[in-house]
Amino acid sequence: MEEDQQTTFSHTFVHRVLGIPELLDMIFSYLGDRSNATNATVCKQWAEVALDKLWSDVDDLYRLFGLLAPLQRTVGGTYVFARVPNSSDWSRFEKYSRRVRCLRYTAGESKRELDRRAFDDIARTRTSLSILPSMRTLHWDANLPLCVMFMHSSIKTFVVRLPDVMDTETVFAPFIHDVVARMTALQDLDVRTNVAMNAIEDTMVLLFDRTKRLKKLTLPRFDLTTKIAEALARLEELGTIEFQYHVEQGRGDPGDIRSFRPSLTEGAFPALWDLSMTVQFEDAARFMSGTFAPANITMLYIDSSQDIEKPSGVHNLLTILSQHCHLLKSLSLVSLCDTVFDDEQITLDTLKPLFNCPALLCFELIHQLPVNLQQEDIEELAQSWPSLETLLLNCEPIHLGNSSLSLRALLPFSQHCPNIQRLGLFVNAITDDLPKLFQSGQPSPYQPFKKLQRLSMGVSIIHDEGAVALFLSQLCPLQCSLESGVTWEDGVMVGQAVFDVIQDRCLRWDKVAEVLPLLTKLRLEEAERTKSLQLEVDDLRMRTGVLMGKEMMKSGDSCNIV
Repeated sequence: MEEDQQTTFSHTFVHRVLGIPELLDMIFSYLGDRSNATNATVCKQWAEVALDKLWSDVDDLYRLFGLLAPLQRTVGGTYVFARVPNSSDWSRFEKYSRRVRCLRYTAGESKRELDRRAFDDIARTRTSLSILPSMRTLHWDANLPLCVMFMHSSIKTFVVRLPDVMDTETVFAPFIHDVVARMTALQDLDVRTNVAMNAIEDTMVLLFDRTKRLKKLTLPRFDLTTKIAEALARLEELGTIEFQYHVEQGRGDPGDIRSFRPSLTEGAFPALWDLSMTVQFEDAARFMSGTFAPANITMLYIDSSQDIEKPSGVHNLLTILSQHCHLLKSLSLVSLCDTVFDDEQITLDTLKPLFNCPALLCFELIHQLPVNLQQEDIEELAQSWPSLETLLLNCEPIHLGNSSLSLRALLPFSQHCPNIQRLGLFVNAITDDLPKLFQSGQPSPYQPFKKLQRLSMGVSIIHDEGAVALFLSQLCPLQCSLESGVTWEDGVMVGQAVFDVIQDRCLRWDKVAEVLPLLTKLRLEEAERTKSLQLEVDDLRMRTGVLMGKEMMKSGDSCNIV
């Protein structure tokens, strides 16, 4: 009887737990479509949660609109409706359409592509202007006019791929007018195209003038022109302007940003905190030193990869930023990597303005030549920057000659920068000058990194993989990953000899990365065993001391009678 009561209670408890919508939503999020399709048939409560998961993110229009009316294959391989959808179909379809939060469509990607006639039937027979009323995100890489039927005022994120060839007057301009009129709550816009900004600049300015609630903008490289910057400066809620390097984002015309001289007025960029630009360092310095420049930014990424920047230009830009951007937390400077040799190297004096940026936590520098820093310079850099979290100090220069730094350059950062999580240096990883205590297997006299997660060695020089791995195992925590290689663009041309050197070094660093976790684990276990043995030794010493004390007391109690 008692067993039956316990079983009943257990079943009731499990039933109540699995009836909590939030818990079901969490569980179903880990399941695939087939499992959730089965879950939708269990009961009405499960069906609601499972259907939300099934239709929340849609990337197959055939699968979605197959629920509206039957689809059949044409001779050309595309699909059309077997019959025209009617109001009853749309009423039934509403059960699924209201669950769609994100729609992603790329023409030609699906094996079951909808025909243009199917889109026409959808647009003509729909019973509501909002086909997917709960949709908040729309990704579109297809015929632009077809996208219009899915637009509505609740969409907040719009990712659109513009065709490489299009009529700007009859296609693009009307499309932008539809975006402005229909997506009035747009907050995040991602424009992907290879069309030069000079061909569509006036229309884009119109777009930005009318999307007042825009908070984030992503453009191809070289598309943040003078006119575009001036238009964006008037947006009161815009917080992020960025570009991406991936091929899908596209690439503009470098000539469009050759002269970057925006004329800003009072109140420009009131909410901007994250800015990425592809301009020369000289233009960036002039822009950031202006009277109405966005001085409150916390993240700044400047790519001047069309020009070889001199150390003097880097120093001038850093000086301007240290004087005007006191809230800056993250700074990245990218200069052109070219095989043309220039003997002007970046030194500590070039970087010293960074010490006057009190909030700066992350700094990245890419330049064609290795930085000319000595060990004492690294010591000063680390001591002057204890709050540092990320430092990538040109670990992949295109000129692969010698480096003035060795593995010793890691030690000041482990000692003075307790919060550093990512570190990248170009060094000559020789073992001759390593502390003897490291080589002899004795405890390290230096403090290991506490929070380091990624150590980027780029194209650093390496010969003895074993000795390097042993050294790093005493500095790096177990969760730290070792990286090597280059992130140069495909357009950077290097000779076969340079390519062979890079490949050889990367293979050697890969060997170090392979054994480093095992060696680090062994070091930690060895340290734990040493600690245990030390405790045992201390305990034995204490016991020995107690016993010797007792023996002395016994010998002191004896009396001699004369």
